[in-house]
Parts: sequence; C-alpha cells; structure tokens
Amino acid sequence: MKENRITTKSRIITLFGSGETSPHMAKLYRNLINNSDSKSNNNFLLDTPFGFQENHNILSNKIIKYFQEKVNLKIEPINFPDENSYDENIKKNIINSDFIFSGPGSPTYALKIWNKYGINSLLESKIKNGGILAFSSAAALTFGSYVIPVYEIYKVGETPKLIPGLDLLSFLDKKTIVVPHFNNKEGGDHDTSHCFIGKKRFDNLIKNKDVLMIGIEEHTSITFDLNDSSIRVDGKGKVLLKSLKGVIEINNGETMSINEINSEYKPLGEAEEILKIELDEKKDEKVNVEIDLLIDIRNEARLKKDWGMSDQIRDILIANNIEIEDNSEGSKWKKI
Repeated sequence: MKENRITTKSRIITLFGSGETSPHMAKLYRNLINNSDSKSNNNFLLDTPFGFQENHNILSNKIIKYFQEKVNLKIEPINFPDENSYDENIKKNIINSDFIFSGPGSPTYALKIWNKYGINSLLESKIKNGGILAFSSAAALTFGSYVIPVYEIYKVGETPKLIPGLDLLSFLDKKTIVVPHFNNKEGGDHDTSHCFIGKKRFDNLIKNKDVLMIGIEEHTSITFDLNDSSIRVDGKGKVLLKSLKGVIEINNGETMSINEINSEYKPLGEAEEILKIELDEKKDEKVNVEIDLLIDIRNEARLKKDWGMSDQIRDILIANNIEIEDNSEGSKWKKI
C-alpha cells in the first residue's frame, strides 16, 4: 500500500546562554540544519543588537566566517544595524528565511529598533509558519515577556526595572524572562550571575511576578521544537526553568515535553493536525473530507488576510499532489 505523508516545515527556537560561536556549538547548528524538514537555503544574520558598536562590520564578518567554516552554512547579513538602515528587503528576508541567527549586543537597543519596524510580528510569524531561529545573549534576552536592561543596570547604574520584551515564548502559556549568562562568575569579588546583575537584584526584579524564568548557563543552549513539543538542552551546562510552582533543571543532553510546562500545548495547530492524516488509495472518501476542511480553513484565512496560513496550506497540499484553484467563489481542489 502506497503512503504519502504530509509534512510541515520545522519550527525551532534555540536560545544560547553564551558560547554561540564557539567550536563545540558547531555540532548543534549542524544537527539543527540536518534534522530540519526543509533545506536551509535562505540563511541570515540579524545584526541589530550590536549595530551601535564601531566594530559592527568586523563582528558581522566573524560570525559569517564561523558559520561558513565550522557549520558549512552560508549566511548573509540582513544589514539592519540602526533605524536608518531599514528597507523592505529586511522584511522580505525575514519572511523567506530558513535560518536566522542573532547574537550579542544590547537587548534594549535591539528592542527599540525592532519594535519600531514590526520585527516582533515578523519573528512571531516566522515561528508560526516555520524556520529556525538561533538567538544568543542580548538577542536571546529579547524573546521573553520581560527583559533585563543589562547595560543600563550593570554598566550605567540605572535603577533596576524590567522592560517589555518581544514575548515570543507564549506557547509556554506563561509570562517569561530569559536569563543568559546565568552562572557567570566574571565579577570575582561581586556576583555577576543572572546575566551580570547578580541574584539579589534579579530576585528583586521579579518579586511578586508570576513569571517563568529560563536561566541558561554559559556555553549552553535550550532548543524548543514546536512541531514535536520537545525541549532539549545542549552544551556544557544546564538550564533552569523556575516559577512560583518550583524549579525544573534540564542538563546537557536531556529532553522534556513542552506539555510539562503548558499542559494545554498542542504541537501543531488546527490545520496542521489535519495534515497528519495519511493519504492512501483506501481512504479516498475520508481524505476528501479532510482536504475539504483544509480548503475551508484556507478560505477563512484568506478572508482574514492571514496570508501566512493560506500560503502554508496551499504549499503543503501542492507538495502532496493536491492542486488548488482559487476563484471569486472560493477554492476548489483536485489531485495531480
């Protein structure tokens, strides 16, 4: 019996505590790329977090060289270091990307620019529709509901306070705060853990807040695979997930399910659940019903101008030998 499985594009988020361009992390990137359901042809460096630095171009070139030589992955800079550098190609590149890396710098600087030009919405759409996002250090900080303004606290001495983040981890069903450099010890005679601000100041920042802290130790990463509802930790350290309910510790090489944090989490949305159905000659009647449901969902998405969902359903159906014909009355399908 011939079987055709409908596949969906990988939806992966990897956040690093530090060491994102160290030699031992190259294997992680290769695994992410090789295990993806789609080829990584459109790969980009989102360079905004360190765009204010005078050595911006040097840092960009070092990152590009790392991926080329250590990961065998060609990436191109999005070239978005400041507010004046925005153009529509940036939006196009993010939408069409298979892999995006963003790293060190200032989280507040990046947030100011990304929020102004709607990059938060583009990244949210990318998470929904498929792709790999690998964000470290400053860029990783921005993913939470709340963000530690590290430079302003540690370097400038401003009164500690949290600022709103991109809130891109909403699938955990909790307000979140990402803390890279969780176990940093560079301070020597003073506490520089919890992303350099120290445990005491950090605890005061989240006091009386129902928030999930994601503490990522240095040279360590946490990967969320949204298609199979898994969380995995790689690297030299561990990741702590801490909330009012307690602490979950995930060590290098260990995995857990997103459902253990959010019991209501469904790995795939309504349309994607339908797309799991196996197509074969003996299930034509049932298959036809399910495809009709997909067409109805796509028509509703088109009415709402949700072009991402509309295009995703169309592309997946075409990949599985189902052709869609759109007209003024809606959409029809046929097998090809």
